Amino acid sequence: MKKQLILSAIILFVFSAGMAFAQADASGVVKKITKSFRDKKNAEIVFDYHYVMDSTTQSEIQEGTAFLQGESYKILQKEQQTVCDGTTIWTYLIEEEEVIISSTSFGDDNTPLKLLTSLDKYYTATFVNNSTIVLANPEGQFKLLFLTIDPKKNTLKSIEYVASDGSKMIIDIKELKFEQDLKDDFFTFDVKAHPEVDVIDMR
Repeated sequence: MKKQLILSAIILFVFSAGMAFAQADASGVVKKITKSFRDKKNAEIVFDYHYVMDSTTQSEIQEGTAFLQGESYKILQKEQQTVCDGTTIWTYLIEEEEVIISSTSFGDDNTPLKLLTSLDKYYTATFVNNSTIVLANPEGQFKLLFLTIDPKKNTLKSIEYVASDGSKMIIDIKELKFEQDLKDDFFTFDVKAHPEVDVIDMR
């Protein structure tokens, strides 16, 4: 873990006096965004993702699609698929031909995309400008988040997660769909349908 002093300075700035009014407004916007997810049966998110380790190193942009429904989720990317039915997580490493089975952990922020439905519960929100909101929670898995929004529609355009070591995960939302017709087994991984994979059961 690194750059803790820089992160602390940013958090202190966010909580500085004189930001109370902006904070109240930002909290209202965040509530509307999270409510738009919670009020729907499910959500489909088409996104671009990349990871920034430091100022000189970042990963290639990866495309993906995520589905959220209650405690269940599915994240589909070129090299990996992650499926969770709310109790069990299947992490399918496509090139390695492995699937790792594990149990879910408690808490609403145990995956970046699942966090979208609980931003208003665990983070303090403040406007940086009319299209950027910073969220802070020193006790959370992700200490600092930046939301880019459409200020006219109060819709989410991108989200940047800052970890304790200063690394970042950036998700640019390209498309949002709600109320999809998903089958009952959509949020499970059928190991039998993939006889080529090695199963690593970590439960």
